[in-house]
Amino acid sequence: MAARLRIKSKHFLTGTELSRQETLDLLLLAESCREQRLAGFRRDDLRGKNVALLFEKPSLRTRVSFTVAIQELGGFVLELDSIGRKKEDPEDTIRVLAGYCHAVMVRTHAHSILDRMVAKSPIPVINGLSDTHHPCQVLADLQTLMQRYRELKGLKLAYIGDGNNMLHSLLLLAPALGVEVHYATPKGYEPSSLVVRQAKKRAKDGGGAVVAHEDPIEAVRSANAVYTDVWTSMGFEQEETNRDQAFQSFQLNETLYSYADSKAAIMHCMPMIKDKEITASLVEHENSVLFQQAENRMHAQKALLIGLAGNV
Repeated sequence: MAARLRIKSKHFLTGTELSRQETLDLLLLAESCREQRLAGFRRDDLRGKNVALLFEKPSLRTRVSFTVAIQELGGFVLELDSIGRKKEDPEDTIRVLAGYCHAVMVRTHAHSILDRMVAKSPIPVINGLSDTHHPCQVLADLQTLMQRYRELKGLKLAYIGDGNNMLHSLLLLAPALGVEVHYATPKGYEPSSLVVRQAKKRAKDGGGAVVAHEDPIEAVRSANAVYTDVWTSMGFEQEETNRDQAFQSFQLNETLYSYADSKAAIMHCMPMIKDKEITASLVEHENSVLFQQAENRMHAQKALLIGLAGNV
């Protein structure tokens, strides 16, 4: 019988809604989904379910991975790139969608939009990305690390670059499963102090660690995985010139990578600008797992959808 998962929380906004065991079970189910797909086994956990995908930001991986995941689970997809001609309140939007759908994924700018939806939503709301958090990506990242190392506990992951939504989600989720996250960001581009405090508490409970460095070399030294992201995220384009100057010494290149473990996974959530935040040669390096991360978005989100909205 195909594995099942039931998540106690109705919603998934930051990933902290899940217990440590629920997260581990989700990752195991994600890997099972991958193996079942390779074997040609089709699940039907969303049979008869409608799932809306709401995009207020452009998307490739989120759009396609969620669409294929829902379809391969037997569900129906409704894609919305805008909410009509007039901007409706998030509280009204979610209550309208709840009359038609069994779950909603939202990719948006302000995280407060998600909070407002959840306050009124009778159906699961999934954060596909906000300016503050990107937890679906981290589920895929953790699955990727498990595929490579089997165990997460004790791994050292180094993050180099912007203290953005990607780093926030890595800090909140990975140390809670025993991963040491070491990060280096330019001055003025640090992660939220509130997120760091929460992450350190979760790390203490989960056996991981959260460590800040000024020098990227010290963050990367002996790391099992080295992660970076774009220097200028969507919505911050007006800062691009200043950011390019501030981040020059935070490029993930061959010199910096040489301080990591020789088998360290090279990671990036994409999209990327080659030879800017990461050199093209590292993208094609034998230790690069970028496209494995991208594929795992689909498997991890299948597991998440099963846990939140799947048929029992």
